[in-house]
Amino acid sequence: MGIVQLKAIRKEFSSLVAVDDVSFEAEAGQVVGLIGPNGAGKTTLLRMLATLLVPTDGTATVCGADLRKQPLSIRRNIGYLPDFFNLYPDLTLRECLDFFARAYHVPSQQVAGRVDAALKTVSLESKKDSQIRHLSRGMVQRLGLATLLVREPSVLLLDEPASGLDPMARIQLRDILRRLAQEGKTILISSHILTELSGFCTHIAIMNAGRLVMYGSVEEIERQIAGQQAVVVKVLGDTAQAERILRGLPSVEAVAASDHTFTLTCGGGPEVVAEINRSLVTGGVGVVELARHKTSLEELFMTLSIEKNLHIS
Repeated sequence: MGIVQLKAIRKEFSSLVAVDDVSFEAEAGQVVGLIGPNGAGKTTLLRMLATLLVPTDGTATVCGADLRKQPLSIRRNIGYLPDFFNLYPDLTLRECLDFFARAYHVPSQQVAGRVDAALKTVSLESKKDSQIRHLSRGMVQRLGLATLLVREPSVLLLDEPASGLDPMARIQLRDILRRLAQEGKTILISSHILTELSGFCTHIAIMNAGRLVMYGSVEEIERQIAGQQAVVVKVLGDTAQAERILRGLPSVEAVAASDHTFTLTCGGGPEVVAEINRSLVTGGVGVVELARHKTSLEELFMTLSIEKNLHIS
């Protein structure tokens, strides 16, 4: 059973349907990126999972607790970081986390250890005695994450956490969240900027106008909407011989050549890459480099937008 399970969850605000019958599951250690334009329903969905909004219909469970019947149980297991949050600027980082730990009813004898562990996780130990007002925006975002970690939640719900961050701050935040996922935490993170999530999420949920357009692992969605893969081959020696071999392979649909590098359009899965390598080596061609081109989230979303006629502006 998934750590987070949504079953036909729906939220209406008068005549507006903000979330329309969304269903999916997320397991421990998965990072689910909620992707979609502004107004797609991402924030409303996260607020429902955080028990801040009551669904109009459908239900969900988080760590086995029912969203409607056991909201307090869910709150004990989640950490929710909204897109805009405020911290007391005159507190030091240590004081801030001490405050949050006690507000979350962390046992007194554990508070100091939890605070130190949270600061270490977000790489802010050196700033522990600095006032919050002196932090950069990226540091404030990491401190916001630390305020969740002092309670040691199983599920993190993060709404646009990288918004407004510079590239280095985004990389730092991404690395922290990747480590948390490796520790077994389930993370749901929303963004309308696909580069913020690229190469980071294990699964993506593409939303548009309140509906879940597609859900699955990045690889599954790539297979579903792309159907082909690009393979880049760099060879030594006789490029004419290499091209003849590549064009003769039944799995290769197109070949683009540039000097000693070939870009192939292929059907099939990883076994095709092995077939390409084997055929070239057997044919006496030295293979210097052979790699599958991993489709980016931007490419997946744009392909899906064209196929489904999504509104993405």
